[in-house]
Amino acid sequence: LFQEVAGRQWFARYVNGQRVNNKRVTEQIFFRLMQYFAVVLFECGEAEDFTPAKSLMNMCFTFYYEGCHGKNFLYSFLRDQPIWQSLRFWNAAFFDAVQLERSKRPVCTSDDGDDLQKDDRQFQENITFGQLGTFTCNMRAFGLSRDLCLEFLRKQSTIANLKKSKYRC
Repeated sequence: LFQEVAGRQWFARYVNGQRVNNKRVTEQIFFRLMQYFAVVLFECGEAEDFTPAKSLMNMCFTFYYEGCHGKNFLYSFLRDQPIWQSLRFWNAAFFDAVQLERSKRPVCTSDDGDDLQKDDRQFQENITFGQLGTFTCNMRAFGLSRDLCLEFLRKQSTIANLKKSKYRC
């Protein structure tokens, strides 16, 4: 099923729905999740199906089990997944995340006045800035090089036309 778009989407939605119930899982469930995540992430990478992979990426920082040394999160066990090395994944996932956040607020029209347009531009910039912070932290947690993270940050900041004062490289 994971070789099909519908199977990957179903899995991501199902697991996402489960995190409402419990983020802390048993060690046995944790390692089963890790196996399933690895297979789905592999198939997502092969098919360049980045939407469910983005969802699973976020859940890697959600599910954990308590071990001898504290909380063990999925991301620390899934760092070697090939999809994390793909800038295509990070760019697509970032775009998807920004679009999702933007869709939660109606866009003002030119009749709304200069103050509202300025407020809307600031809102859009804040969304981009916030997502950049989240994504670069995630990239580092997955063990990506500083240079790759900086390349991603510069590219997305340029595309979003962020002011240099908003980010430092």
